[in-house]
Amino acid sequence: MSLQTADPPTAARAAVHSMLGRLIDGAAHQVSALRTASRSSLSLSTPHRIALLRLDRIHAGMLLRSAAENKGWRFLVHDGDRVVAAVNSSLGGKGEHRFAHISEGPFVAGTEQAIRKAESLEAVRKGRFEPVLLSVPALHLIALWLQNLDSNADLVMLIPPVPRGLRASRALAADDFAAVLVDLAARAPRESNAP
Repeated sequence: MSLQTADPPTAARAAVHSMLGRLIDGAAHQVSALRTASRSSLSLSTPHRIALLRLDRIHAGMLLRSAAENKGWRFLVHDGDRVVAAVNSSLGGKGEHRFAHISEGPFVAGTEQAIRKAESLEAVRKGRFEPVLLSVPALHLIALWLQNLDSNADLVMLIPPVPRGLRASRALAADDFAAVLVDLAARAPRESNAP
């Protein structure tokens, strides 16, 4: 089997489609890959949820599934057969989906590469896994979280660029990844509450 991409809410897809069209129609946008694109050449693929893991939720024995928060949806943007950007929706306070941002660069290319590598993993080929983009902003870390749909045996692949000393695109068991996060969090500078 290949990765099982979830079906995003219609509102999430509509929010990113609408804004993507406006970005193409407008002359002033920041994504260089879209400056020469036309609406007809662009398409969205590989919808996946976005999960956020805050520093204060990282601790020994944590389970990713309970520590991470769902924050919206992300789609890869193709210009023809090339992935050129990613576009995100976010969940508002009342559960509504809205456009969040569009990005290009190493994390976009890294996501595509991680997905391709994940599809070649034996566990993924034999099982059912849903890709989720996991962001750990305090540790400057983005990962492809492969949630096992049949058990809690999740896998995680870091997306480059990664913090020094870590290897990208290597599948780690979720518990091993959590231990890495605990170690990184222990060394991360804490924000001071002092005036």
